Amino acid sequence: MSQMEVFSNAVPSVAKPATLLMLLPRDQTSWCQQFAQEGYNVVHLTYPLSANASFKDAMKVVGEQILALGADWGLLTYGLTTKDAETLVLKLALSLADLKACAHFCPDAEDTHGFLLKDSQGRHVPRCSISVTFHLASSQEVLHASLLLLEDPANLGYSLPTHSRLPVRVYSYPLVSKSPPFPFSIQPPVSVKAGDQQSIDPYLRSASSLSLTRTLELLKSYLGPHFNLERLWEMHTYYEFIERDAPKTMSTMVATPYVNHVPTMTGGVGYEELARFYKYHFTTVRGETHAVFHVHDVWQVTPQDFELITVSRTVGCDRIVDEMIFKCHHTSEIDYFLPGIAPTGKYIQIAMTFVGVPSIYKLMVYLADPLGRYWDQAGLLAQLGLLDPSNLPVAGIEVPTKVLDPFGMPSNTLLKRWHESEGLPID
Repeated sequence: MSQMEVFSNAVPSVAKPATLLMLLPRDQTSWCQQFAQEGYNVVHLTYPLSANASFKDAMKVVGEQILALGADWGLLTYGLTTKDAETLVLKLALSLADLKACAHFCPDAEDTHGFLLKDSQGRHVPRCSISVTFHLASSQEVLHASLLLLEDPANLGYSLPTHSRLPVRVYSYPLVSKSPPFPFSIQPPVSVKAGDQQSIDPYLRSASSLSLTRTLELLKSYLGPHFNLERLWEMHTYYEFIERDAPKTMSTMVATPYVNHVPTMTGGVGYEELARFYKYHFTTVRGETHAVFHVHDVWQVTPQDFELITVSRTVGCDRIVDEMIFKCHHTSEIDYFLPGIAPTGKYIQIAMTFVGVPSIYKLMVYLADPLGRYWDQAGLLAQLGLLDPSNLPVAGIEVPTKVLDPFGMPSNTLLKRWHESEGLPID
């Protein structure tokens, strides 16, 4: 059986994909599929090699394959040893100028020897800003300590241009395994299936999610592909909130989408469950006859004064976070906000956060991590008179008002002991 396998870029719109060389076991190739769906050609070398195999010879074959693909390339390793790290790039028939980014997960090493390359002038190779990233288990204290020195520009031995970032970055993750490398204990998003019952340690889930995002930040910065994630996200939210069209909304999602409305635990996992939720409980909302219009034998409600105001937007390498204010009159039973609560006719404003993960796989949107929509449910219930805030640290419409204008309302009005610190020294 061949030790090398190629996973072709799965994004049709990427005309000239960069190449990733990934070193990991054969039973972990779902991670290769994950990065192929991010827009890369992936060359997978089964690692570690069998006892009688030559790592040097394997590198020669891999190098020829990368050259045949003919593009800039990056390197992802899992549990790489110091000996193999020394051999890895030196034995590849490639120009180091074409190597743009490296990420090492839990290398089996005590120091940086073999993992950090330098040119004849003593500069780190490759020289493009954050080009080498290390993801370590917190138990790898010795290696972590040696790498931390390189996150201080004073320890590089040469000056960086003002527009450049450091060529080395190291991240440490608590309470996860060094061996096998912690990503192997969790499925990548591409492998998630509806109905999967996984009980995953929260530290492991956190480490896997953060390390994937940080690796994608590295790769997309120096290898691409570059997409307008805001346009993808806005296409999804337009179908969802403006057209209120369930089939169009679902058309923007991958095969196993996930939406989680955290305060009410509504949404769904998988196409069938989520399509049902959107059709009957989100884009279609039951309401009073005076507030509805009839389309294809389905009563649909869109509050006449429905409004979404974006307060802030953060765009990352693989996700978008919107801070928003939702406004409307409560003229229908809104299943996703207020399930089981009959319309009150009251005016409501809700401070909320949307987390979206636009996927470039098919220029679609997916929510494959525990992400979704968060909002101030207590404040919403207080506005409707369903929760008495008088003896609770809860506010009503003041919350979205202060989000929109943080300087327009006083702070600490719910902090009953606030007056006790008045006049006390603050230094």
